[in-house]
Amino acid sequence: MTFEERLTESDSTERTYLRNMYPLLDENGDAEFLIGYGMDITARKKSELELQRMAIVAEKTNGIVMITDPEKRVIWVNNSFEKILGYKSEEVIGIDPGIFLQGPETSIETIREITRSLRDTGTFSGEILNYTKSGDKIWLYLNIAAVYDDAGKLINYVAVENDITLIKMAEQRLQKAMEKERELNRFKTQFVNLASHQFRTPLATIRSSIDLLDLKMESTNLSASFIEFFQKHKTTMAEETMRMTELMENILDIGRIDEGKIELFKKNHPFRQFMDAFVQSNIEPNGQQRMLNYRFDAPDRIISMDEILLRNVLRNIVSNAFKYSEGKQAPELTVIFYDNAYLITIKDYGIGIPEKDQQFLFQSFFRASNAKVFPGSGLGLMIARKLIIIHGGDISIASDAGSGCTVTIQLHI
Repeated sequence: MTFEERLTESDSTERTYLRNMYPLLDENGDAEFLIGYGMDITARKKSELELQRMAIVAEKTNGIVMITDPEKRVIWVNNSFEKILGYKSEEVIGIDPGIFLQGPETSIETIREITRSLRDTGTFSGEILNYTKSGDKIWLYLNIAAVYDDAGKLINYVAVENDITLIKMAEQRLQKAMEKERELNRFKTQFVNLASHQFRTPLATIRSSIDLLDLKMESTNLSASFIEFFQKHKTTMAEETMRMTELMENILDIGRIDEGKIELFKKNHPFRQFMDAFVQSNIEPNGQQRMLNYRFDAPDRIISMDEILLRNVLRNIVSNAFKYSEGKQAPELTVIFYDNAYLITIKDYGIGIPEKDQQFLFQSFFRASNAKVFPGSGLGLMIARKLIIIHGGDISIASDAGSGCTVTIQLHI
């Protein structure tokens, strides 16, 4: 006779024993008394109970659940296993899942990683490419955990797998799209650079021809009205060629920035001396000749900086301040020191920037809706921000339409 018996030990713990009882017969073949022995099966019963509970939960999940023995042979699978992979439980019981799930494109390195991780930690989490019964590829996110008894002996491996094929396909499509976009950007940059270089030569020729005509006019007896007419149009041509040249230079700068070809050439220099010189050399063009209202309210320090790069950034911002505040109070340039950084603020009292446009200010070729009557390419702010970030700083803008604009350059030292 065999039966299970639950006993409470002296320490109040409950244990389960498997009892086997055998009758001891007398000379007449009658049972005189019983003898028997017992085996402690507490750990086994606990494991069986856990597996039963796990099976109940596993049958309700949409993911694959699979249990193997310590030799990685399948002993149980849930219903989702058949739905997703196509194998019935009787087809896989007793077989290592790697034999029927892995295929020619399954990563050998991933399989080795699973083996190493189970050996070292008893767990594994990660992606793996498997195959269904019909031969279709399926990407699974695999979680494996080892199960041990009270004595630390390995009993089972429990694997939970979720189908992430659609996610992987989306990732692959995104990767291809990004590669195509990078290729198009490289082509665009190469084309723009080539076109810009080609434009620079005729622009230089036009400027030289204007200067030669101007010299010829001085040595030729022409009427005052014709000379005035010529000078007027000469000024227009000079301004437009200069604007075109500036646009080409901006486009070339964008190409160099996008290709990572902007190199910093920093050297130590007194910052106030640099700022004083910049302000003195930046007077408003077009005859108005306004000077910046300048204050340096900060300690003077020798800092490491790329003077050419920083001068280009400041010139972009200051030229905008002059351009968009014609006939108004002169722009202000203030320098303060805060939190180990110089804050350079350029404030103008011009047309300002509508709130709806402000989120697009640092995009290529974008111009505010109220600024299109002014000449410009929409590249200055974008280039200035990219350059100052390369230098280790940043730019922020605060503005209201009709109330001017304040640009703050943060330069860390």
